[in-house]
Amino acid sequence: MTRFQGFTKKELLDIYKIMFLSRKMDERMLRLLRQGRVHFHIGASGHEAAQLGAALNFAPGKDWAYPYYRDQAFVLRWGQTIQELFLQYLGKKDDLSGGGRQLPQHFGHKALRIVCQSSPTGTQYLQAVGTAMGAVKAKTDEVVYVSSGEGATSEGEFHEALNWASRDKLPVIFHIEDNGFEVNGTDVFECSKAFAKAIKHSREGKGPALVMTNVIRLLPHSSSDDHSKYRSKKELEADAKRDPLNVFSKRVIKEKIIAKKEIQAIEDEVKTMVDEATDWALQQPDPEPEDAVTNLYLSWHNPGPE
Repeated sequence: MTRFQGFTKKELLDIYKIMFLSRKMDERMLRLLRQGRVHFHIGASGHEAAQLGAALNFAPGKDWAYPYYRDQAFVLRWGQTIQELFLQYLGKKDDLSGGGRQLPQHFGHKALRIVCQSSPTGTQYLQAVGTAMGAVKAKTDEVVYVSSGEGATSEGEFHEALNWASRDKLPVIFHIEDNGFEVNGTDVFECSKAFAKAIKHSREGKGPALVMTNVIRLLPHSSSDDHSKYRSKKELEADAKRDPLNVFSKRVIKEKIIAKKEIQAIEDEVKTMVDEATDWALQQPDPEPEDAVTNLYLSWHNPGPE
């Protein structure tokens, strides 16, 4: 069987399919926002290769994931479905991460061991270290993934997590999706090799590992932002030339591993998938108002003056 960079042709097609799917979901989600169906979006566009390079090397359902809000392509590869992600984005009753009460892009899936993050950046780091500590005490070889952008590394939780994980040699893979260094985050193959090495190190009980991927951000920071106000046209154009989807497709076509028509067939299939999933999710029930306090550990009520 012909392999390229350690992957079969089918695996390469699947990689591109997930990257393109995440990209098209971003586009559809932004359209829903403009239609007033939702009120916020924070995208993964430009981060897809780094996230696939990571997710390809874990064991979903056995290992644990503490993804951050840009990790859409990561959770798709980990096993979340497009339907589940649209339910979460639209705040529907059957949303797995919060029953329609969570912010968009707060991924969560109990069965897959994807732990939903809190909105304050950086809180996921200490939670991931705690889970890794539990895995060690249970004498398993489970590994914990935790990620953020470079901004969250300024938070105290990040430094505390690094210190604790290093001291106790805990199996945590820290992934910093940085708009500036180390592993080329637009190259799936380079990222996959880096994560394979890091995960092997941690699974063998040798302690944590940190992978920094140099990614690009093709969308503004969020739907509340306009990056053209602080990023030059030259910078934006340079990022567009490093689009990980184009980097991947051009390489496999050039190496004659995948034909251009096969790439087009995947793109056509994905567009249909996104259309159908969006239409289905829009028809699903919204949460009931009384469910706002369901499963809360503490509900505070002010009865007013006595």
